[in-house]
Amino acid sequence: MTMWSRTPHWWQTIDTDSLRSDFFAAITGAAIVLPQAIAFASIAGLPPAYGLYSAMITPVVAALCGSSSIVVSGPTTAVSALIFAALAPRYAVGSTEWIGAALVLTLLVGAIQLAIGLARLGRFLTFVSSPVINGFSAGAAILIAMSQLGDVLGVALPHLGAPEAFLSELIASLPGASAAAIIVAGVTFSVALALRFCAPGLPGYLVALGVGGLVNWGFELGTHTVGSIPSIFPTPAVPSISLANVMSLAQPALAIAIVGLMQSVTVARLYAHRRDETLDGNREIIGQGLSNLIGPFFSAYAGSGSLTRTAVNHEAGARTRLAAVFASGALIAILFLVAPLFSALPIPAMAAVIILVAWRQIGFTEFFRLVRQSQRDALTFLITFVAALVVGLEFSVFAGVLLSLALFLNESINAELELTVPDQNRPNHSFHNVRHGGPECPQLLFGRLNGPLYFGVVEKLRQTLRWIERERPDQKNLVLKLTGIGQLDLAGAELLIEEGRRRRARGGRLYLTSRYVPLLDKMTQYGVVDALGDENIFSHRHDAIAAIVPEELNSDTCAKCRARIFSECPSQSVSNKINSLERIPE
Repeated sequence: MTMWSRTPHWWQTIDTDSLRSDFFAAITGAAIVLPQAIAFASIAGLPPAYGLYSAMITPVVAALCGSSSIVVSGPTTAVSALIFAALAPRYAVGSTEWIGAALVLTLLVGAIQLAIGLARLGRFLTFVSSPVINGFSAGAAILIAMSQLGDVLGVALPHLGAPEAFLSELIASLPGASAAAIIVAGVTFSVALALRFCAPGLPGYLVALGVGGLVNWGFELGTHTVGSIPSIFPTPAVPSISLANVMSLAQPALAIAIVGLMQSVTVARLYAHRRDETLDGNREIIGQGLSNLIGPFFSAYAGSGSLTRTAVNHEAGARTRLAAVFASGALIAILFLVAPLFSALPIPAMAAVIILVAWRQIGFTEFFRLVRQSQRDALTFLITFVAALVVGLEFSVFAGVLLSLALFLNESINAELELTVPDQNRPNHSFHNVRHGGPECPQLLFGRLNGPLYFGVVEKLRQTLRWIERERPDQKNLVLKLTGIGQLDLAGAELLIEEGRRRRARGGRLYLTSRYVPLLDKMTQYGVVDALGDENIFSHRHDAIAAIVPEELNSDTCAKCRARIFSECPSQSVSNKINSLERIPE
């Protein structure tokens, strides 16, 4: 059975009710995406039309080829910011070369995502943790807001790649700021913010842009405007691809592909859980890859699953993936009605909306929650955030991923061999750490390995075992609990065989306990069972005690022992008899 056939045929669920629900959800979604698409295109340094084309093409391909019935894809803040960061050092913003490079970059993103999906590598996206995405989003949001300050003030500012030069130029340009631009931006921002709190059901961004345009037109403020859209329909064309472009854009394409997939898969899983639906993660990745691979042939730049549009789609009652398809048709219909008005849309009004969008992406509340709950995740968030501001957005993604991986590896190589003793208060149930006190058997030592036993931890565990050997020379027998570990490789197996050999040479034994069948199979495969002896491997520590104490321990030592921590220990009467025999002269 193929990957595609495991997912039920979604079109079999279509009926009159679902079509009606999808249609009304699509109208709501189209009204939401109209100002968003324009704003996101500006964030990416592209003309507004390219954001609209992305909002038309990307969701259709992703919905029909993916797995989720509710996710709506298209241009997003994070992906748009990464595109700008990737192209700004190489091309003039908004130039023909910039646009061509953005489409080539999208092709590369789509190819990478498609390869990840076909290779079924979606599980590796777990290394891009939520703190990485949140830290990246917070840093990107601040950079996005700063990039719009020039349009808000009506002045030219340098690229954000040099923060000191940018801030210096910003301060120097304040006396020459345009009052008209500030007024239009301020009115637009205020209206959008007020509607967000007072009338959240309205398309606040669209209304705010309209008000900003009316203020600019009514008071004849004369600020720069967006200009007309060249065509409502995207014109099919083959992007111009050169080897130089591919080579220079390969690294940022990987960062964009990872961030886009993380957003898409996270949103898809969230709503699959809420709607009690089955999600094929790799198929969803394939759908995202195809949408970015096909999009550039219709002037669409890179997109991903949108949390905002998906939430609206869900709340509006969408039933099937046709809602995303209908939304693209509704967007085209709306554009036929309002396209002439876009030529009069003030750029400062656009900048104000983008700043508000960016402001909503700054998740410092999430950071403070992480500080309270997980210092490791808080550190990951902070380093990714700082890297985004200081070094660059695309590098911050890799920095966050590498940090997450390093922290994971650090934890995995800190596998601890914990020495334990039977809990006298619960003799039939548990053991506790020797640090908590309690009598010990002078001949038999117990240990518990917390973590996987693989090459990364072998040397540390070897040192721990040698230390135990020096500090506890009389406890020649060791019962090592391996039940908690889920991984054993050849290096780990060789360590167990080595320890068993050393203890046998000292007159003792190494005993292993495990009830995990795959681990037992691996121990057989690597020769651990043959080397230690099948009789020295038990399913539980109590089974090991029952076999070891009466048969394997030195009876003379047992006779002198006063601990009596096991029910299997020789009775006191037997001990007294042995002691009296020891006192008879030869």
